[in-house]
Amino acid sequence: MTSYDVDVLVAGGGPVGLTAALQLARWGLSVRLVDAAPGPATTSRALGTHARSLEIYDQLGILGDIAPHGTRVNGFIRHQADRTSRVDYDFGGLMTRFPYMFNVDQVITERVLRGHAASAGIEVEWDTGLESFQHDDDGVTAVLRRGGRPAAGHETVRARYLWGCDGGHSTVRKTLQLPLAGEAAHTWLIADAVVHTDLERDGLHWLFPADGPLMLFPFPEPGKWRLLDTTGEGDAEQPGQIARQFGAKLSQALGRETLVSIPSWVSKFTIQQRAVPAMHVGRCFVSGDAAHVHSPASGQGLNTGIQDAYNLAWKLAMVVHGHADAALLDTYDAERVPIGQALLASTGEVMNTAMVDTTTEDARDTRNSDRGFMRQLIRNMSGLSIAYPDSPLTVPAVESDEGPLTVSDVASDEGPRAGQRLTQVSASDAQSPGWTALRALLRNSAWHLLVFARSEHATGQERATDVTTPLPAWLDRVTISRSRLDPDEDDHGVWDPDGRVQDTLAAAEGDWILVRPDGYLSARGAGDAGLHAALDRLPVRLSTRNGARK
Repeated sequence: MTSYDVDVLVAGGGPVGLTAALQLARWGLSVRLVDAAPGPATTSRALGTHARSLEIYDQLGILGDIAPHGTRVNGFIRHQADRTSRVDYDFGGLMTRFPYMFNVDQVITERVLRGHAASAGIEVEWDTGLESFQHDDDGVTAVLRRGGRPAAGHETVRARYLWGCDGGHSTVRKTLQLPLAGEAAHTWLIADAVVHTDLERDGLHWLFPADGPLMLFPFPEPGKWRLLDTTGEGDAEQPGQIARQFGAKLSQALGRETLVSIPSWVSKFTIQQRAVPAMHVGRCFVSGDAAHVHSPASGQGLNTGIQDAYNLAWKLAMVVHGHADAALLDTYDAERVPIGQALLASTGEVMNTAMVDTTTEDARDTRNSDRGFMRQLIRNMSGLSIAYPDSPLTVPAVESDEGPLTVSDVASDEGPRAGQRLTQVSASDAQSPGWTALRALLRNSAWHLLVFARSEHATGQERATDVTTPLPAWLDRVTISRSRLDPDEDDHGVWDPDGRVQDTLAAAEGDWILVRPDGYLSARGAGDAGLHAALDRLPVRLSTRNGARK
């Protein structure tokens, strides 16, 4: 029998690795989180956090610690000659509690994640890099090197799985020989500085001085902005010169004198638009920048990496706990590789749009279509439209004893469908008694079966189709009822007195909804037969708390 030092070795102590380690620990796995850096980053990197990531932070229970340190961004603002146009965020029916972008310094996000990881027993092992590894059918043997401390030297670790969250120069990706296919696009200059301006601070600004476009992103701190020069001009080692350069360009673009203070951070970089064709090989995985790198213009890097980690952690946990075979891990590739590939196209479109000055005669005719494009771009950036309709974990139709059941047989065409996010609700609906209780229960590390209780007037024939058989050990039943529930009888009950949960989910009495740990619907239907048919089609094991079903 193979002996392991740890269940999962996570390489990379940034936001993606921290999210991975935190979730794994909450699922009861042993984790080591290593990073070659001497300590936490102190300079800003990613800034924009989109709606879907905010939903994930809320489900992780960390949003309350992040929210005080950020600011809402509600739209895009273009400055062209003497004309300013604004496109406010419009999700066009994509319901969310967070219909905006949220700018928060990555340093803050990492600090919050480190605190929660530490509370779960995970400390980042700084100054400890992944030097090399070998993997086989049973696990991964990794060599760690503690840089700067010769006495510590090297350490060999045997892990069940290796998870590379180690950035664009990923050791895990390179060792696995996963090609990062794509191209180098542009060289840009980026700086964080106080700008003495009266520009609206709830928007992202695009400006067009004569020699090339600029972009400005507001920080939460008063007067502080992230400035991006798409020409790439300037010496990053000369912050005073960079301040004067940005000041001159902003003054020209805005038509008024604009002073830029000496930046706290400057970097020049070549934008890479690349992604891997697969995100795992055997017992090794990659997430975040280790799997896809792209333009920072749409602020997708951190967000997509967080979503990668949130997708994979529970799957690894189920396999380690024996609730699923290794086939479950194949769904990580099936679901997340297409997202990384699509990201290249969307961020490429952002760059092309950002670098077009629509004050030119030829471009004026396309201004209206540009606004339509921007609205679609906002939807894509939010992450709310990400769904897994073709995943092996999505069951849009099931067979019952009475024959085939389709989604339309058991629910209306409203509400979330199989493969979509569950929490398609407005902020006001989410604050109803039922949704408040349900969102709290969804923070538990488990699958959830939402069962909508029948009224006391239901007939015996109706009640005969209710879900009554024992459930798998990994599946928590949540009873949702318009009548007050007895907490002694049902500690996973949700009292929905105004029916907002039932109405927003378009569920009828007796319906059930099967929800994955990451908040996506796997299936929905009614009755025992439909539920058993749906569970039978998933790559999971169906042992129950009271014995094995199969």
